[in-house]
Amino acid sequence: APDFDITALPLHDMRTFLTNPCPRAAGVVQCYIKRNRSGVSKLFPEYYVYMKEGDRFLMCSKKRPNNKTSNYLISMAEHDLKRNSKNYIGKLRANFAGTEFQIYDAGDDHDSRTELGAVIYTSNVLGSRGPRKMQVAVPKIIEQQDAKNSDDTPCIVSDILGKMKAHDYSQLVYTINKPPRWNEQVGAYVLNFNGRVTMASVKNFQLVQPDEQESILLQFGRVGKDEFTMDFQWPMTPFAAFAITLSSFDSKIACD
Repeated sequence: APDFDITALPLHDMRTFLTNPCPRAAGVVQCYIKRNRSGVSKLFPEYYVYMKEGDRFLMCSKKRPNNKTSNYLISMAEHDLKRNSKNYIGKLRANFAGTEFQIYDAGDDHDSRTELGAVIYTSNVLGSRGPRKMQVAVPKIIEQQDAKNSDDTPCIVSDILGKMKAHDYSQLVYTINKPPRWNEQVGAYVLNFNGRVTMASVKNFQLVQPDEQESILLQFGRVGKDEFTMDFQWPMTPFAAFAITLSSFDSKIACD
């Protein structure tokens, strides 16, 4: 993977940075997530994302109470989790079973939201002992050929979840979780996180395209009781990367 270059990130405009594909030139962006389960947050934990470089706060999220299905609101300001706030950047919504998730932007003034990704979990043949299977799709990127205009824009895709189920990936970046290998010494399924993940958890995952399993587009894993790492690169947006990891916290299949 290319070396991380913070100068390639448009951090002066946080909303643009969070909602657009991570620039290729930036390499892998390393972040960590802190989960707050204290006090009133016990039933509805809060999640905070920071960039490893400079411990810069990026986003936070919390499951909304009183919803029939899991619904996470994502904000780019600490402790501001109101849906009508200017800091609201989008949400993650689950189906009733907690096995399918859809990612939406904040919508416009007319409240028409755009779907920005989808996640499907299926249990593996081992039941709860091994890792869950994940399928994740985000819109394909229209790459600009003009060097002066380096802004890559994602396609507008409707019903990403439906397209995934129909195996229509023509407008999608389709990824799966990299299958872990059985390790005799540990007696468990393991992935190589190159030191970025230190605790075993069924929530840990690495997303790869099926035909390119050496390039990890998003990896997520546990490093402490309530601390996790989240590393991503082009074509993921920071917002979609966070929403996908939130689905791993929430997924009802073989959770620990």
